[in-house]
Amino acid sequence: MPQISLLARDRAAGFPGEPAGQERIAVTYSTTTIPPRSVILPPDSYREATADELKVNPRLRFYPKDKATFDRELQAIGEDIRNVEQKAPPTFEIP
Repeated sequence: MPQISLLARDRAAGFPGEPAGQERIAVTYSTTTIPPRSVILPPDSYREATADELKVNPRLRFYPKDKATFDRELQAIGEDIRNVEQKAPPTFEIP
């Protein structure tokens, strides 16, 4: 598994087919070969960052409540990476 950079954890809302006001946590990451992407996770297992945590990294507005949540987050990122690596994007030549 490649090394990832965790760029942000923030609220995400407004997904097609979901009722208005339904919130999720968007975990944005990147690797040396994959530009920034987000995985969307349920908010129940996250807590808001403390003031001290925000001073250290203001992009991480939420933190997993426990190790199990952090493990699920890493699993979701791993699955996303595998999906991206399996499906090569279309490429075109510009005339």
